[in-house]
Amino acid sequence: MSLSTRRRAIFTGLSGHFAGDELLAVLALWEAKYADKPPFALNEFLAEVAQHTERKLERAKLYRELVGALTGPLSGLLADPEAQLRSWRQRTGGANLLDDEQEQQARKTFEALVRSLLNSLNTDIEPRLRRFAVGNLAGFEALPEQRMQARAWLEQDVSLLGSSLGVKHLRQLLNLLYVGLCEYLGPVVADQRLSQAVQAVETQALPFTPRQLL
Repeated sequence: MSLSTRRRAIFTGLSGHFAGDELLAVLALWEAKYADKPPFALNEFLAEVAQHTERKLERAKLYRELVGALTGPLSGLLADPEAQLRSWRQRTGGANLLDDEQEQQARKTFEALVRSLLNSLNTDIEPRLRRFAVGNLAGFEALPEQRMQARAWLEQDVSLLGSSLGVKHLRQLLNLLYVGLCEYLGPVVADQRLSQAVQAVETQALPFTPRQLL
């Protein structure tokens, strides 16, 4: 099946769930990362779309519609949106749903912020705080792989720079640590320590500011 036909199929399946620039951005993501992958990779594609648009998609239904469009008659497909996609890229500079550089900068800032926060605590507090966060990961909204990455960071202090955790996941982790701080130090002291950590990291003038994680 040609790229044009596959693009028509994906565009057709997506069009019932997205519109306008968002539809073209999702289609651009598919074309950039998944166009040459087998159909089962559509699950990975939809997981990435759900994560970075923060939309509650009916993923099972959308997956069936995409597969149906790929395997159904050509007469049921919309026209090739190549010209629309080209125009969108020219207008937006080829923006993607996922700005990898920005999210990497967010992870760097997050690690700097948490390290500054933990350095301000008594040495016995950090392991207790990490255990508290691990024990409350049940509400952590992420893919299984991302949940494992968060757990590895909490339990083994594995760097998050190579992870796929996005800004919303980092905020969730920071909130877990903050709740734990409130448990062990009280909300007043917890606020003070977090505020001091934010101010300390702000002096580093990182591209992604720590206040964007609050």
